[in-house]
Amino acid sequence: MTDFIQSYPWGGFGVLIALGLAPSALWISYYLKQDNSNNPEPKIAILRIFLYGFISTFVAFGIEWVIIRLSLTNTATCPTCGSLAAQLFDSGTATIPFMFSFFFLSILALIEEWVKYIAARIGIMHSRYFDEPVDAMIYLIVAALGFAAAENIGYILQNPDNAIGIAYLRFLSSTSLHALSSAIIGYFLTISIIHKKNKYAYIAIGVACATLLHTLFNFLIITSQWQQHATLSILILMLGAFFIVSLLFKSAKRLSFTKAQF
Repeated sequence: MTDFIQSYPWGGFGVLIALGLAPSALWISYYLKQDNSNNPEPKIAILRIFLYGFISTFVAFGIEWVIIRLSLTNTATCPTCGSLAAQLFDSGTATIPFMFSFFFLSILALIEEWVKYIAARIGIMHSRYFDEPVDAMIYLIVAALGFAAAENIGYILQNPDNAIGIAYLRFLSSTSLHALSSAIIGYFLTISIIHKKNKYAYIAIGVACATLLHTLFNFLIITSQWQQHATLSILILMLGAFFIVSLLFKSAKRLSFTKAQF
């Protein structure tokens, strides 16, 4: 792949970008088929939400970068404290590093899930195309796949020699994970619109469930490097999440909106 890029710099770069976009494009094609209503979402609306999700990646990464920097060094406010993360991981106990790792990953997952949600919400809440309960799930998924596309392009550009392998693996794993977690938030967004009295509670539940799924996935990915059972756990987690989202789609299709609810 590197030789191809050197021979055709612009063409090679375009191929890498296309490979980064391909996993998201395939999943979008799949999920759009779940919206088998008489009012399919227009392509312009899908593209706009996808771009919002794509841009939101940089917002999330910026926030994450700040948090990671603050977590790894505390010298600005406490010169004698050293690295907070290092103290926790070198504490000599197994429980504290585990708890810290899971908590830290959950913070990063929460940031990404919230940013994807905000990106989609900005694009759909006052859109005339958002007129069916299942639309919330579709648009949240599209925003998530825009987010994933930016991630995929970044990973591929860092390792162009393995671009095809990265695109394939991320299609099955991280890209799918982003879509599934955001689909859950999309369902609870629908419920929050129908049941306005507890709308913030429903959104919180959706974000919490998505964050837990995202955190478990990331934690298993990391631990898979030295725990053989982690790969099987990832497969079970993804299949379980896919099954649940399929049920949520069926449930959303049985619901309905009224103009008074917007």
